[in-house]
Amino acid sequence: MANAAGALAGGPALSGIIAEADSAESAFAAPAGMSRLEGTHLAVQTMVAAGISSFEVDESKTEVSGGDPDNGSDPVIIPSIYYVRQLNDKWHAGLSFTVPSGFGSNYGGSWAGRYETVDFSLVYIALTPAVSYRVNDQLSLGASLGINYTSETSEIKIVQPLEEGDGKLTSELDGVGVNITLSMLYEFTERTRAGFAWTSDSDADIEGNVRLRKLGPVSDRVFSELGLKNINTEVTNTLPQRALAGVYHEFESGRFFTLDGMWMKFSDFKVTDVKLNGNDVNITSPDIYNDLWAVTAGVGFPVDERLTYKLGAMYLSQAVDDDDRTFSIRMDSVWGVGAGLTYQLTDERSVDVNANFFHVGEAPVDTGNGEPGFGRVVGENKDPYAFMFELTYHL
Repeated sequence: MANAAGALAGGPALSGIIAEADSAESAFAAPAGMSRLEGTHLAVQTMVAAGISSFEVDESKTEVSGGDPDNGSDPVIIPSIYYVRQLNDKWHAGLSFTVPSGFGSNYGGSWAGRYETVDFSLVYIALTPAVSYRVNDQLSLGASLGINYTSETSEIKIVQPLEEGDGKLTSELDGVGVNITLSMLYEFTERTRAGFAWTSDSDADIEGNVRLRKLGPVSDRVFSELGLKNINTEVTNTLPQRALAGVYHEFESGRFFTLDGMWMKFSDFKVTDVKLNGNDVNITSPDIYNDLWAVTAGVGFPVDERLTYKLGAMYLSQAVDDDDRTFSIRMDSVWGVGAGLTYQLTDERSVDVNANFFHVGEAPVDTGNGEPGFGRVVGENKDPYAFMFELTYHL
């Protein structure tokens, strides 16, 4: 159905992102943490996310025929690779390949909301070189350059008043943007440390084609004469800035806890500078998104020198108010819990396994709350739950 994925590597429930700083995963979210690593480190990670929720149309309020969407949902597989190399006592270099954010939905072509969306996908893929510098025994600084490939695809049905059946409007756009991350890590003692990371906006100029398909003879002739059947489109898509902070503390027993916070200026998530066939178009993106904040907490319980159990919990605020929510990015507040373990295979190799459960919210939508469209569609999630499993191999 709908999902939003983010590949900020961490422990159960995405905990321990900033200050745990004990693996190559620091290269992406908090590059200053690389200064704690000796030698060369590589982490290969796979996340598998699957939702079990289904969107149910409220037939008593919905004005368009078609009923519920297709509620089948294939698991989403998110791969990541992180590499860190110690250059000398002061400098480290790193490189990561991640999917830092993504949104998607697939409703099918015959449901009641088909004139709002059939399917939608917006994915960011990042290649991120990074460096860190150890100022002294306590303070480390880090920076990275994110090279972000952005891909957007969508499909909606369109009404053909003079024809039988619906037409289809599709888009395929892509492009590249860049951002920078600045971070620091301060080690108060060998057991206690705190970190901070700020990542700038990434503005990607994405380009491609918007096409009209499955048109009847009359509609095909009209749109062809108007030059609207195949439109070269250029837009600027903004992936907003974010800031993360975290602390890590280890007790004398070896048990530890982490606490992390995240803020993202999601209100800046928008499309600007629209060009159709090379001509500027004055289109204003709707101002519907809220700034996001999240908090995660984790604890670890070493059993022996090889095995450590971990627990985590998280909360993510609501990205858009109920009255403004659309079908394309149908995000609600999220809370989650997770459990996992780290097993030391050898002195240099280990494996992390985490299982997470999320409540993704009812995410109600009422298209009648906005401007008039092709008929009101109302509904919300039933059984709004999702699972995410993570396997990371460190060497």
